[in-house]
Amino acid sequence: MRNTILISLLLMFLPVSVSAQFYTITRDSELLPTERQKEAYKHVEKDVTKGEKNKMMTKDTLTVRPDNQKELDDNSRNSDRKASLKTELQKKTDDIPKSENNLPELTIPNLYKEIIRNGILYPKIVLAQAILETGWFRSSVCRNKHNLFGLTNPRTGKYYEFNHWTESVRAYYTKVQYKYKGGNYLLWLDEIGYAEDSEYLEKLNEILKFI
Repeated sequence: MRNTILISLLLMFLPVSVSAQFYTITRDSELLPTERQKEAYKHVEKDVTKGEKNKMMTKDTLTVRPDNQKELDDNSRNSDRKASLKTELQKKTDDIPKSENNLPELTIPNLYKEIIRNGILYPKIVLAQAILETGWFRSSVCRNKHNLFGLTNPRTGKYYEFNHWTESVRAYYTKVQYKYKGGNYLLWLDEIGYAEDSEYLEKLNEILKFI
């Protein structure tokens, strides 16, 4: 009889105990992570932390980089390109031969510019005169006396001598063209007896075809 009562009591308390134990296990599982869960949490926390650091570094980099960085980079490249072009231009300029005292060399373009610079009328005709008088700048009067137009001193009959060919261009105006008052310039040259050669005007016209 006593055994029957004990068994009955055990059967009454057994569901409560099992239920309490199951509840405890369930709550402990929810509240306390297992070792595997702890490792997983560590990896997640590490990855999240690393991601936040990378984001902060990226943000810092973007903050340091100015908004107009592309424009600044382009300007820098343009500056380098301009500096390079300037250097090349300087080298080419240095390679151009210069005459004594940095005065311009006797070339057709330089002579034409000098004629215009001195306010001389009909610059192409005057250029043709210089070419004809000097035999394309090869005559001794041109080389030794820098006289481009065969200008002579009326008192001595000798050729004027100049220190530089640019002086003879100025002399052409002060000794020849200042007398010109208008009309056909070629005929005027013939009228004043500029040259003794009877074919002077024809020869000038031939040269004018090439300049």
